[in-house]
Amino acid sequence: MKKVAAAVAALSLALAAGATVQGQGKLVIWTDFATEELKWFSAAADAFEKTPQAKGAKLEIVAVPLGENRDKFIQSAPKGEGPDLIATIPHDQIGQLASAGVLEPMDKYLTVAFKADVADSSLDAFNYKGRTFGIPMWGEAVALIYNKKLLPGGIPKTWDEFIKVAQSLTNAEKQQFGYLSPIGIQYHQHGYYRAFGGYVFGKNKDGSLNINDIGLANAGSVKAAQMLADMRFKWKLIPEGAEDDQLQTDLFLKGNLAMWLNGPWKMADIKKAKIDYGIGLPPRPTGATQDFQPFLGVRGVVMNAYSKQKGVTSEFAKFLVSNANQISLNKIGGRLPISKSAVRQLGKDPVAAGFGAAIAKGIPMPNIPEMGQVWGPWGDAQNLIIKSANANAADLLAKGVDQIKAAINKK
Repeated sequence: MKKVAAAVAALSLALAAGATVQGQGKLVIWTDFATEELKWFSAAADAFEKTPQAKGAKLEIVAVPLGENRDKFIQSAPKGEGPDLIATIPHDQIGQLASAGVLEPMDKYLTVAFKADVADSSLDAFNYKGRTFGIPMWGEAVALIYNKKLLPGGIPKTWDEFIKVAQSLTNAEKQQFGYLSPIGIQYHQHGYYRAFGGYVFGKNKDGSLNINDIGLANAGSVKAAQMLADMRFKWKLIPEGAEDDQLQTDLFLKGNLAMWLNGPWKMADIKKAKIDYGIGLPPRPTGATQDFQPFLGVRGVVMNAYSKQKGVTSEFAKFLVSNANQISLNKIGGRLPISKSAVRQLGKDPVAAGFGAAIAKGIPMPNIPEMGQVWGPWGDAQNLIIKSANANAADLLAKGVDQIKAAINKK
């Protein structure tokens, strides 16, 4: 993409706590985009200003770091300050922002065509108490990245074959491995929990999450946790210490790891190392009732409930997440579209196709504040389970769930 020098020069990099939403004919947009993606965003804003939908509005782009925009938004929006639109927000912040009353529900702005072109899970990620509080733009989920030189036949189709092939390619003394994943990090392992019937929160009839229904100690979760322990103690695939993320990265980049469960954020280094790679999903584990379903993270655009220019703001939001813009953003920064048609158009790109399949299978990370009470106890239980061959997975997970419930009830 050509640099848009004039637009970049006009960009305000202030945190702009005082930028108002009341300016006549002006939309204030907060963004966390940086470097090349910021140039892309500026060009997109310029292009929108030239469309009839803009109605002559001018866009003021303000760069606000991702770690700061949530609190600043909650504080400034009710005062008539802050942005008309934020691009982008991780979907797991939606619950807190919607509860604070600063988000405009987007249901009435979403066209039938747009909803038909995205995976239900991507829209569900922005659902809070039965309403949609954002428009998804891109997603990410873990998948199985494999080295074609070590695995010319691709990912085995059955679990028994998967384990057999992984074992045949493993020689820990020579630092060679058939399969590795960070088995102590529950985010990466959620797909296995889900495959066996485990879950974090159940759902109410309206589709909202039920904080009183925690499925991390049910029979399926126990089977999943035990299977992860089997990776170490039964099948000898992931010895102690080999769950380290940096070690796994080094092994894959050196060509010493055949199959690696990880995310698209690893692809820049893999491409730089000139590894001949493929991407897919693990086969369904023996005894599982469903396929591997990873956690889905979605980023999207949200509108200020206090904006005085919601019509034009909604048009820019839809313009940003259009098929064409999702494709161009992918080419600039490698972001993975949630548009089905965009994924099809990028079909020759193994990253878009491989991780796109994972996104389509994905289960959105819970977007409610109570999820913050889940990570610690769940992770502690998972790490204790993989520490000892004699660990009682059922007992450890049950204690973890008790801790989660206690922490939620204390809030």
